[in-house]
Amino acid sequence: MNRNQNKPNRPSHGIYHVTGDGDKARWTKIGAAWSHDDNDGLSLSVDYLPTGTHGRLVIRKAKPKADNQAQDGED
Repeated sequence: MNRNQNKPNRPSHGIYHVTGDGDKARWTKIGAAWSHDDNDGLSLSVDYLPTGTHGRLVIRKAKPKADNQAQDGED
């Protein structure tokens, strides 16, 4: 079964590449993720793969649309 057939239109999580720490951290949104129906995994759609060894990937639960502007400020 193709898990993407049943995914909701809005992703359940955002995928970010993060460099730095604390107040100096830079968050760049690089994709989205959808929870599987059984909640035991995620399907990822990545628009960009960072190269090199700096930074980390962070998957965060998506916030309601009104709250996304605050989260987007982390980018």
